[in-house]
Amino acid sequence: MAVDPLSLVSLANLKTYLGISVSTDDTILEQAIDRASKIVEGYCARKFVEANYREFYDSFGAHRLTLKQRPISKVLFVGAATQSVLSVQLTDTTAIFASVGVDDEHLHLTKVASTGSETTTSISLASHDTTTELATQISSTSGFSAQALVAIPATHLQRIAGAELMNRTVLIEGFVEGIHDYLANLDAGILYGSWLSQYQSVLVRYTAGYSTVPYDVQEATMMIASRIYNGRKRDPGLSSESLGGYSYSARGSIDIDAEAKEILRPYRGLR
Repeated sequence: MAVDPLSLVSLANLKTYLGISVSTDDTILEQAIDRASKIVEGYCARKFVEANYREFYDSFGAHRLTLKQRPISKVLFVGAATQSVLSVQLTDTTAIFASVGVDDEHLHLTKVASTGSETTTSISLASHDTTTELATQISSTSGFSAQALVAIPATHLQRIAGAELMNRTVLIEGFVEGIHDYLANLDAGILYGSWLSQYQSVLVRYTAGYSTVPYDVQEATMMIASRIYNGRKRDPGLSSESLGGYSYSARGSIDIDAEAKEILRPYRGLR
C-alpha cells in the first residue's frame, strides 16, 4: 500500500514527526495519513492538493458563482449555453428497452433483450475525449448507433441521468461556446459576471488547490495522524478511567484537537 496521491503529508514527513526510523509500521502509518487527510478535508470542506475539476452549477440570478475548490490556479473553460452535439439511436429491433446516460466520467448504454437479460456498456469520456470519438465507439457497440453533430470535448457534455431510446433518437446536449466576460477571485474561488443573472446551467472546468500543501495544514494533518496511529494501542471500548486522584479521558480517534482546529481555522469559513 502507498499513501494516496491526494493525501496531505508524506510517509517520510510523518515518520520524522513521530521520530520513527524503522519501516515496521509503514502500512499502518500510510493508513493513518489517508484517514487524517480525509478528516482535515471534511473539516475544512475542501481539497488541498492541486487537481483538475469539472463542475456543473445552476445560476439563480446572482452575479457570482462560488466554486467548490480553491485557490484557483487556472480556469480551463466556462460554458453556459448548450445545444445538441450528439445523437444516439437504438438499432436492435428485438430489444424491449434501451437508454443512454451521461455522468461525470462515462456515457452509459443500457439494453434489455427480449429474454429479459440486461447489459450496460460504459464508455469512458477520458479515453474517448471528443464527441466524434464517442460516436464511433457507440456505433461499434452492438445494437446502437450515434452521430456527432458538433465536435466538442467529451467533458463538455451535459449530464443526463438516463434517456429512453425506444423508437426515438436521443439528442445529447453539450456546452459548445465558452464565456470569457467574467472576473475571478482566484484565492476565494469565485467567478463574477453579469451573465450569471440568467437562470441557466453552467459548466466550469478548472484547476485548484496547492502545488505544495501549506505547512500548517500538513502539521495539523500529522497531529491527527499521530493520534490515530498511537490510539490503535488502547482499548477501543475505554472512554475514561480514574484511579485515586488520577483521571484520564480518551476522545474518539476521529476528533480533531483544539490546537489542530485553530491551525485549520483560516482554511474554513464562509465565502
